[in-house]
Amino acid sequence: MALPTTICRSCSAEILWRDTDDGRRPFNFDGRSHFETCTERRAPRSNGSAAPTAKDRTITRLAVLKAAATFLGALSQTHEDVKSEHVLVLADRWLKWVDQN
Repeated sequence: MALPTTICRSCSAEILWRDTDDGRRPFNFDGRSHFETCTERRAPRSNGSAAPTAKDRTITRLAVLKAAATFLGALSQTHEDVKSEHVLVLADRWLKWVDQN
C-alpha cells in the first residue's frame, strides 16, 4: 500500500504523511520531519482549532455566495418568482449556518 503524499503549501515540496504517537505528521522522503526542514514554513494549524484568517473568511464567503447563486439559478428554472436579489439573502443565511458549525 502506498503512503499518502501531498504538496506542502509553504515550500511546494512533496511530503509523506505518517501516523505517529502524536497523530498524523508530515515527513520528507529522507525520513526527517517536514516541520523541521521546511524553509518557508508557516505555523501549522492544529486541525482547524486556529482562528481563521481573513483569506479563509473571504474564501468561505465566496464559496457560499457561489453555492447560493448556483442553487437559486437551478431553482429559477422551475419557479418564476425567484429573483437575483434572493441570492444575497440566501447566502447570508447559509453563511450564518456555516459560522455556527
